Amino acid sequence: MFSISTIFGAIKSMRWEDIADIFLVGLLIYYVIRLVRGTRSGQVFLGLGLVMVTYLMANRFEFLTLRYLISSFAGNLIVVIVVLFSSDIRRGLARIARFSITRTNSQLLDAINEVVRAAFFMAEKRIGALIAFEQGVNLGEYTETGGLIGAIVSDRLLLALFHTSSPLHDGAVIIQDGRLAAAGCFLPLLPSEDNVSRFFGTRHRAAIGLSRETDALVVVVSEERGLVSLVKDGEVVVMMGAANLRDRLLSQLSLVTKKNQGKSRVG
Repeated sequence: MFSISTIFGAIKSMRWEDIADIFLVGLLIYYVIRLVRGTRSGQVFLGLGLVMVTYLMANRFEFLTLRYLISSFAGNLIVVIVVLFSSDIRRGLARIARFSITRTNSQLLDAINEVVRAAFFMAEKRIGALIAFEQGVNLGEYTETGGLIGAIVSDRLLLALFHTSSPLHDGAVIIQDGRLAAAGCFLPLLPSEDNVSRFFGTRHRAAIGLSRETDALVVVVSEERGLVSLVKDGEVVVMMGAANLRDRLLSQLSLVTKKNQGKSRVG
């Protein structure tokens, strides 16, 4: 039994390095939980935890066969983790590597304005659309599945690509560095057994799938409901208006407009 005096004595004997060490470990655990929360990897992560609890029980009660099997599994645990959590590890490292410093990019700012204008026009006309903004994780493997374009983003071009008569309207448009890189791209779909897939159509499932595999931002226009949504990290948020979508994109892409940049300098 630990007494209060023992606990206070341990706290007093701690160095600042120990406090920093505990803080960093806690931050790492929080970051991992936040990264896998609500994903299939989160369920796998929970399963691994149950395996470890089972091992402790087998060790405590001397279940020799069960302990041997789990020990053999644990010997390859690093490989198992890399295989099971490959997409989450890639997305997490991309977030760490990406600086959150605000920046200006006139071409990307123009692209956001054109996407916002086109998205709400298509929502009004009940035209489905799927538009992905590349961030830290390169989307080259997905642009190769569609038709390479490499054009300046405009609302007219987006409307033409997503018109039902266009051969590319069923796929996604991918924007890289403010330019329309490709259209008609195929994105990774959520499996049918995933819980969220019951509430969304193919476009939303593709947007969620891409946002879980990468750090991309995906704008989805629903032709059935006439709604515009922004998908990030597997979470779908319905946009209440053009200004709402524009502000979210600017914030998530760490962009500032010239007007806001001027205000920050004056302040």
